[in-house]
Amino acid sequence: MCLGIGSHRYDAEFRRQHKLTLSILKEFGFGRDIMEERIQAEVSVLLQKIRDVKSVAFCPHSAVTSCILNVIASILFGRHMEDKAVGELGKAIHGLLRSIVDIVAVDFWPVLRFLPQMHRAIITSIAFSDKLFDIIRSSIETSDEESFVRYYMNREGSKLDREQLEYIIRDLVLAGTETSTSTLLWAMVLLAGRDGQRVQERLWKEIDSQMPRERLPSLADRSLMPYVEATILEVMRVRTVVPLALRHRTSCDTTVGGFFIPANTVASISASYVLFVILWFLFLP
Repeated sequence: MCLGIGSHRYDAEFRRQHKLTLSILKEFGFGRDIMEERIQAEVSVLLQKIRDVKSVAFCPHSAVTSCILNVIASILFGRHMEDKAVGELGKAIHGLLRSIVDIVAVDFWPVLRFLPQMHRAIITSIAFSDKLFDIIRSSIETSDEESFVRYYMNREGSKLDREQLEYIIRDLVLAGTETSTSTLLWAMVLLAGRDGQRVQERLWKEIDSQMPRERLPSLADRSLMPYVEATILEVMRVRTVVPLALRHRTSCDTTVGGFFIPANTVASISASYVLFVILWFLFLP
């Protein structure tokens, strides 16, 4: 049974769920100024956390993840999450995604599931998935009226499939968190590199010359800061997160590089990675 959006078969039900999800997200500011306001509010919290460490070296992963998750939570559940709750959600997401990477080879060669190392990895993945769904179910129960969850329930009415809602929330949380977090962390890594100091200085000069100190930059200021925009685009070019990471399914018979691929075939560029994972597990002690 196909549930959610990320791994749903491309059919009439997928198109219905996709259209419904997108229409609700638009009501909560997706692509509009209200989304920018949500982001700026969380950025202010993130900046304060950075100031609080008083220039001491620290890992920004949890702080950035919390910022991203609270933007998503404010839309999906209609509220800001407490630090402990958002921390547990972040750990479940990160653990699940890492464990999925470890077991991706099983999708290509199911017999690998009998390897002891792979079997343990599968158990770990299931545990993280169960933890994530426990948090999602609890958050759905306590969600505000002005939230994606409540709007979805009201739109579906008597047709509501609770499990489908849970999987859609899972997909939105996973996709929105890891992509944004990874991009921001890569930006920090690149700016901290050998040539990063020069780039930081140019970024600072442009922002400082165009922006008043009492407010954060916004999309309305985009045309005033071409170097900032170029830097953002270059980070996403150098460290592309999504386009080639997901598997696809062919919608019709086709031929690629002289090889015939029938319709409804799962296609992925990760074959070399899968081979690496197999070798890794085979030679683990």
